[in-house]
Formats: sequence, C-alpha cells, structure tokens
Amino acid sequence: MTLATHQLTRVDAGCTRLADVTVAFAPGDLHVLIGPNGSGKTSLLQALAGDLAPGSGRVSWQGRDLNRFDRRGLARLRAALPQQMPEHLPYRVDEILALGRLPWAGEARATTQAAILRAAGQAGLIEHLAAAYNRLSGGQRARVQLARVLAQLDGAPLPAVFLLDEPTAYFDPYWQHACLALARELAQAGHVVICVLHDLNLAAQYADQLYLMDAGRLVLTGTPETVLNCPRLDAVYGLRFSRLTDPAVPGSLLLRGQPVIAEHGVVPPASSPARA
Repeated sequence: MTLATHQLTRVDAGCTRLADVTVAFAPGDLHVLIGPNGSGKTSLLQALAGDLAPGSGRVSWQGRDLNRFDRRGLARLRAALPQQMPEHLPYRVDEILALGRLPWAGEARATTQAAILRAAGQAGLIEHLAAAYNRLSGGQRARVQLARVLAQLDGAPLPAVFLLDEPTAYFDPYWQHACLALARELAQAGHVVICVLHDLNLAAQYADQLYLMDAGRLVLTGTPETVLNCPRLDAVYGLRFSRLTDPAVPGSLLLRGQPVIAEHGVVPPASSPARA
C-alpha cells in the first residue's frame, strides 16, 4: 500500500518544478522532504495531494492513478496542510474544524462532534473551540489548521495519507516537538505521513526516512544518519556542516552550518542559483 510517483515532471514557464521524480511512500514511517527553497518540496507535496497536475508521469495510490479519484473520494483518502496559513477567517475554531468533516457529509452529528473534539485535544485547542479564529495568535491559528487536517481523516480507513508542508513553521519549541511526535504516531498507527521540514535537526530526531531535493530532483534518500552525513547535503545547501553527536543519546545528530565564503562573499548553491 504505497503512494507513489512515476517519472513525475512539471515545468511552468520554463521553470522546472519537478524533474523525473520516481519515489514510493509506504505506511509506518515518517517521511520527511528536505532541501533548499525552490527545490521542489512543495510542488511534490501538491502533486501527491492531487492538487498539481503532472506535466508528464503520474501519481498513484495503491497502483491506481490519483486522477481517477473523484474529489470527495480523494478528500476521504488524504488531507493536506498547506505551507501558507490563512490569516483571516470569519469563523470560530470549532466551525473551522467542522469544515474538515465536509467529505463525510451525512454522517451522524455525534460522529462529527467526536471527531472535532479528538482533533482539538490533539492540537491543544479544547479551551479555544468557541474562540474566533481571527483573535488567535499565529501559532494558535496554525494549530487550528493542523486540527482541521486531523479532523478530516478521523476514522478514515487505514492507511490514510497526511501531507504536511512545513507544519512546525509557526510553532514554539514545545509545539514543534509535539507536532512531529504526533506525525510519527500517525505513521506508526499505519498511515502514510509525508512532511516538509527546513529544520534539519528536527528532521534528524523525528524522521524515519529523509528525501533530499534539489532543483526539482530527488537527489538522495535514506535514513537520517545516511542522508545527513552525506557530503552531498553540504553541496546542495551551499553550507559547510559540522556533525555533532551526543554519546548519551544513540543515533543523535546535531548539524551546525556555516556558509561557504569566497573572495567576493557568500557562494550560493551552484545547481539552482535562482531559488526563491
């Protein structure tokens, strides 16, 4: 049971967003996409969600092309947390979580309410359910969006697919770790969980499998130990990484980066100089 891409390519206005990406994501592991800005992580996540049509190649779920699913069927299968969070929504928190249950329209009201309460509890929002979304802090709004995703797939048949684009971006340290611990729990429960992260140290701590992207290509995959210790990482990011380990914590890895400096200043990664 895998979510897979097959020679996936997408080029927009001469800019390559994805280039011949073939990869499969199975349930049980927390899959984390890493790479510089503009390397294709979000484009790949959007393609996996069925929200970005391939220029060529295909995306499949358990061998069936994703474009063969209708919108409701797709929404019952996968939920996506986008990178950019809505800042203003004229709804209460519980109303936004209820929007996540729209794919299950017609279910018993008690089922909807139970799903909302479970999601709110997982995201620490029980006491904010009646609050106006617009009055919450940025981090609290991000937790509302995470809870909406959780509510959407609450009770969905195993495995469901969670696609999380920079889920920790708005969070304080506690919620960064709580969010990724929850993502790992979902994976261990038998779901497919794919996450984009920029913090390589969080990736080292929580990921089961890492996928390094550069210029729209998937250039390296493997365990955190394999990927984060590979010299290719330094070349892709344009940094000189120092790798530190804690003898008291088996498998621990801390990365400290330093830009590569040339005579006339910082040297950007050579493979894609026009990254945003």
